[in-house]
Amino acid sequence: MDGYEETPPAIAAALDESVPVAEDFLPSPEYFAGMFQKEKISLNVDRHAVESFRSYAKEHGLKYQTLMNQVLSAYAQRLS
Repeated sequence: MDGYEETPPAIAAALDESVPVAEDFLPSPEYFAGMFQKEKISLNVDRHAVESFRSYAKEHGLKYQTLMNQVLSAYAQRLS
């Protein structure tokens, strides 16, 4: 186990048992490049929906508007 002589046993065992990911599951660089092209809009949204996003975002240390944008973007990609 070169380079891991002082690794705690649990971590060493996990490394020994790990397997490579067969498929790249990350979005493409083009997807991330598009994330920075934003357009400010005014939008009326159901109060329950906004409260749900705010609650989920707070529980997970996220920004609710960013979360809403990611969900909307993912949906829009499937429409294309």
